[in-house]
Amino acid sequence: MSSLLDPYIPLLFYLGIWGVILLLGYLLKAEKHGILLKPYYFMLKTVVFNSWMERIGGRFRRFWLTFFDLGAALGLGLLFFALYTFALNIVNLLFRTKQAGPTLLIIPLPGITISWDIFPYILISIAILLIPHEAAHGIASVLDKVPIKSSGVFLGVFLPGGFVEIDEEDLAKRPARTKLRVFAAGSSTNAGVLVTGLASNGGAQAAGIPQWSVITKLNGTQVNQPIDLATYLIRIDEARHPNTLVVVTLNNGQIKNVVTTPAPSNSTRALLGISTFAYYAPRSSILPVQFPFQLASQLNWLLIILLGVGIVNMLPLFPFDGDRYFDTILSVLGLKNTKQARTIMGIVSFGLLASNLILSYALFGTIFPS
Repeated sequence: MSSLLDPYIPLLFYLGIWGVILLLGYLLKAEKHGILLKPYYFMLKTVVFNSWMERIGGRFRRFWLTFFDLGAALGLGLLFFALYTFALNIVNLLFRTKQAGPTLLIIPLPGITISWDIFPYILISIAILLIPHEAAHGIASVLDKVPIKSSGVFLGVFLPGGFVEIDEEDLAKRPARTKLRVFAAGSSTNAGVLVTGLASNGGAQAAGIPQWSVITKLNGTQVNQPIDLATYLIRIDEARHPNTLVVVTLNNGQIKNVVTTPAPSNSTRALLGISTFAYYAPRSSILPVQFPFQLASQLNWLLIILLGVGIVNMLPLFPFDGDRYFDTILSVLGLKNTKQARTIMGIVSFGLLASNLILSYALFGTIFPS
């Protein structure tokens, strides 16, 4: 029998494992080995990574200086682009144009704010984002001989990453060019249709088509990609109606008789009840059939998170890098008391973020990715 706790069982299991690791850490006195343990995160704090960043910064010094100078220059454009992007999306959301899209808030709490299906993709993307981001801050600091107190890696309950602890007092005394460098541094052939998901009570589920199977034919007609499948179903809509029997052939030779179901939004549209992805046969037999789909999903989430965080991080809003970048720009322009200007821009930035989230929730019903 199902219960109200069923959706949260994976989450409770995950937290249980976390608790066991935390208990073992305390029993083994992990802090003696440089591992800081807290109920909500683990942290390995060391100076080993400092020398690693110093070696990287020391090699091709001219390249790194040019690279971070370009980043510092582009940072100003990115700061204004971030403000423009959020302002434009508010206008699109208010007028409900085709360009309007929901502003998603990615909080990695599987089973609550995101589904377990996409949790691994988001987790890997965040790790790829944070570790190079912090390393870039460290390398940029090394180039201008700003001391690094410590560095390391951490694992929050659902959030992996890295950190670099820069000597903020020393950095505050450095030229504007050094500050800008540091603050801006972070920001085969188709052979069928892969079934990536099944609709509850859909025709494919009722016929016993398993997830990750590959459809090659519909009623004897070859389908090589999702558009072929969609085109064939349109012909069913025109010639007959939903609730029509379709003979589905899988790549393993199995034949399944699927009765199409009407779409919820259009009763004359026939559905098989599946989510699809173009199937690419892996070159290696070791790889599972779903690997191309998983790789494409990972790259897609990586693009979303890297681009999204890069834009948000340059907003002139504390505690983002854009706030300190904006402060340095104001100092370069000769403004001695930057607090008022930073406060105004912070309020504007927060208003843009909050408005995007509120309008997204009002129009799309959620602000969390599904």
